[in-house]
Order: sequence, then C-alpha cells, then structure tokens
Amino acid sequence: MEKYAKNRLPLLIGVIAMVVGLVMMIWSARILKWGVKLIGVVAIVIGLIQFAGFMIRTKGRADRWKYLPVAAPIAVIWGGLLLLTPELWTSLFMILFGVLLIFLGLYQLVAMYKTKKSGINVPGIYFFFSILLMIAGIFASVQPVFMQTWFMTFIGAWILAYGVIEVFGYFTLRKPIDEPNETGAETTIQEKTNNTLKNE
Repeated sequence: MEKYAKNRLPLLIGVIAMVVGLVMMIWSARILKWGVKLIGVVAIVIGLIQFAGFMIRTKGRADRWKYLPVAAPIAVIWGGLLLLTPELWTSLFMILFGVLLIFLGLYQLVAMYKTKKSGINVPGIYFFFSILLMIAGIFASVQPVFMQTWFMTFIGAWILAYGVIEVFGYFTLRKPIDEPNETGAETTIQEKTNNTLKNE
C-alpha cells in the first residue's frame, strides 16, 4: 500500500499543480486580493493571540500595561488595513516588487561589467537579461495595477507547466528501476550491469 501511494504521489502533485495554475491564471486579479486579505486575517489572529497571552501572563499585576507587546496592536491594525484596502496594498506590493527587480537587474549588470573588465569573456545575452529585468521592474513600479494581473498569470502559468511536466513524467518515466527476475525476486542494478557485461 505504501509503495502504491508513493507511485501515485507525483501524479497527485501534478494534477493539483495544474488545477492551482489554471485557477491562478483565470482569476489572477482576485487571487492576489484574496492573498492580501488572508495575510490580513493571519496578522489579526496573531495579534489577538499575543494580546491574549499578555493578558494571561500579567493577570493581577498593577503595572501590566507596561509589558504590553507592541507587535500585538500593530499586527491587528495592519491586518485591519489589509482587509479594508486590499487594492492599495496589492499595488504597493507590486511597486516594491518592481523596485526589487530594478536593483537585481542593476546588480547583475554591474557584476557582469566587472567580470568582463577582469578579462573574462561575457556573452551579450547576460547584459540583455539584466536590462530586461530592470525594464520589467520599472514597468511594475509605474503600472502596478496592470502588473498585478500579469504577475499572478505568470506564476499560474509556471505552476501549470510544472503540473503538466509532473503528469507527463508519471506516465512516461514511471517504470521501476528494479524488475523481477526468473526466481520472482527483484533484480538489483548491480545484477543488471553484470548481466549486460556477460551478454557482451
């Protein structure tokens, strides 16, 4: 039963990845907002748990409010803002993501330039991808609303492709390494090698 479950696991993972990828591509704009709201709910829950723990630990103390964890109210307030204005936070996320892409592209560009200056031959394609990364970052920062849909669609397409590869690999590469021999026992890789050498 365990071996059967292991054999079916890649297929199950592939199917789940395909479904998730399709959902992210079809409802790309909503998925990001739902993700922001989910983070908001988690932040509120964490803040409330921290506050409840504080109340229990300091029960009966006159100066209990001096020990109030600052992270608890901040988490609750931030979670509330995420729930109330998810569009604002998704746009802010895309702007920060664009700035990160710009810095990554600039870092790669400088690193490739230093490498080439040291005498190592660097193909121009490396510089092209660094510049392309910076352009994508600038576009994400300038057009965050448009990039929200594109970003989630890209991630969904990547997950979908991964699922397709997993399913395809399951049906084409699932032959077991060990095969039964004449006595009914499994043939090891070493025995296979010996048999091949004898036949040659």
